[in-house]
Amino acid sequence: MREQWARRIARLTGQLVLLLAATFAIIQNPIETPDTAESRQAPPSKRLESIVLDPKRINAGRQVYKQQTCARCHSITGKGNLRNPLDGVGARRSAKELRDWSIGADALQRELPERAFKLKQAHRELPGDDLDALVIYLQSLRPG
Repeated sequence: MREQWARRIARLTGQLVLLLAATFAIIQNPIETPDTAESRQAPPSKRLESIVLDPKRINAGRQVYKQQTCARCHSITGKGNLRNPLDGVGARRSAKELRDWSIGADALQRELPERAFKLKQAHRELPGDDLDALVIYLQSLRPG
């Protein structure tokens, strides 16, 4: 009789552990539907600004991207850290949003891991022209 109870308790405990693990996984990795993905982005009229994609400024921004070793954390066309691709970011984010993400604006502290937030804050020391060029380069990264 004790043996049967021990087996039942072991099965019940195993099932409870699996249920808790599944629940935790769902909470930590919510399923994103197209509706929720669209709702987080600004409407196209606000996202797309009239920008001048000057080839010289784009190239200067590409150089800043390389100098700041952004590829440690990001990738573009499969080059760099594939975990955080920037392909098409120019179509998804405005210039202000790109600048805020690049310098780790205080408003983003809860959205970024602490280490990434601190690394991005170092970019606040970039000269204004370099930061502007980086943003223009990121804006040029559009699907296509």
